[in-house]
This record gives sequence, structure tokens and C-alpha cells, in this order.
Amino acid sequence: MSVETPRYHAALEAAKPGWWDARNFEKWRRHYLSEHERGRAIVATLERYVPGFSPRGIRALDVGCGDAGVPIAIAEAGAATVAGIEPDRASLERGRIRAEEHGVAADLRHGFAEDLPFADGSFDLVILDNVLEHVRDRERTLAEVHRVLAPKGLLYMVTPKPFALHSLVSDPHYQIPGLVLLPPRAQKWYFERVHSRGRGEFSVGVIPTRRSALRMMRRAGFEPIASPRDLWIDYLRRRIARPEEVQPGLKRRLATYLTTRAWPFETASMRLLWDVALGSNFFIARRS
Repeated sequence: MSVETPRYHAALEAAKPGWWDARNFEKWRRHYLSEHERGRAIVATLERYVPGFSPRGIRALDVGCGDAGVPIAIAEAGAATVAGIEPDRASLERGRIRAEEHGVAADLRHGFAEDLPFADGSFDLVILDNVLEHVRDRERTLAEVHRVLAPKGLLYMVTPKPFALHSLVSDPHYQIPGLVLLPPRAQKWYFERVHSRGRGEFSVGVIPTRRSALRMMRRAGFEPIASPRDLWIDYLRRRIARPEEVQPGLKRRLATYLTTRAWPFETASMRLLWDVALGSNFFIARRS
């Protein structure tokens, strides 16, 4: 059952005049609007890949919660408590409006991933969805996540694929071709000076590869419990089932074509192609 959120939609639309680029605003607008559905997909993914998982009664934290759609969806699925941390105060305020319209109690706080304002063992599930590439200290972030998770708690993490073919053609954050190939400082300079984009708007550090992300997770005390490729293909298959929600253009046309076909997701060669060409890295890991 969908919930009408006119105040939230109005608050999101009000952010457009101050955005550095109208086209990029539309990309992020779609991202914010899709958060709630993404939260439901996270629950479904955990139910599928984690034996015995249920959202009923869990304590969940979304680090970098944006407009709070994910914790709201998890609360609606039966979580006992949900919380979110977000450094962008405007996004956090939109999240509070959204939670109120959904009738959900969510503990939404301003803060940063490297210093989570919660006691040890406060949560059963922590979500880091496209956040790790934005933090100043990735190792400290993962250490903080480990600290606030209860023993055997779950980490659900997503990062962009920096060298996926699509990322080379269109940067995952700013849609600039080839940007990910430059060193981080050169990316910032190119973004702000050459493209004359928003000064101070660049907020991406080093995007970890799948291998480096797995190494960091293991060093922080997490053990992956699902194949990242399987998680990505599963997400892709669910995503294209709703082509109207896919970014317009080539992606939407491809989604429309594939939505009624199974073979592209079941043959080994096609699964490898999807993994190399598109998407994000997905991880589910358990705290030791």
C-alpha cells in the first residue's frame, strides 16, 4: 500500500533551484524517491540470502540515510527501532518530513560515519548504501559500524564499481565521462574547474574495488556471507522488473527488453558480462 507524501515531495522539489546542475538534480531526485523501494528490496535480499533473517523486532541503522526512505521501509517491515545518520542537514529535514507522513518513528540524527553517536552493540543491522566512497576515513567508518553492531549482527553494504564499463562512460555520481580514471584530487579539480561545476559540491573520495572492499571488511572484523556477483545479478533482475523506474534512455530500453527474458541472468557468460559492464558492488557480511 502506497503512502501519499505531498509535503516530502514539495520539500524535495524546493531543493532544485539551489542544485548545481538541473540534469544532475533529476538523477538525485530519482535516487531519493527510490529510497523507500530500495529499503523494501534490502529486506527481501536479506530474507533471501541470510538464513533465518526476519525484519521483525530488529534494530536497524542506515549510515548516510539521505531522505530516510530506507529506514522508513524497514520500520514498516516490522523493525523494533530504526535510526539514520546523515551529514546533509537539508536531506535530514526532508527525511523527518517523510517519516512523519509515513507515520514512522525514526531516530534521524545529523552526524558522520566515522563517529556514530550510539552505544556498543546497539543494532542488529547496519546499512552502508553508496556511502563508503564519501567518508573521510573508510577504516574508521567500518570500525564504528563493527562497534555499534551486536555480535553476529549484519552489515549490508553497496559501493559503485569504479571501473565498470558504464562508470567509465558516465561517472556514477556526476555523469562525467572518464572522471573515475583520474586520481581523487584531479577529479575534484576537473569537476570544479574544467567543467565549471559547483564549487565545494564534489564529495567523492576513492571508490573501492570489490577486492579492496572485501579486504577492508575482513580487516574490520566482518565475514561476507553471500557472493557479491550473485547479489548484484539478483538486484539487477529485480530492478529491470520495473523498467519505468530505470533511468530514461538506453538503460530503460534495455530493461524493457530484458524484463520478460530469463536467459540473460542464468548463463555464466552473461552473468560475467553484467558484472563487468554495469552496476554496483553488493555485500552482506556478519560481524564476528
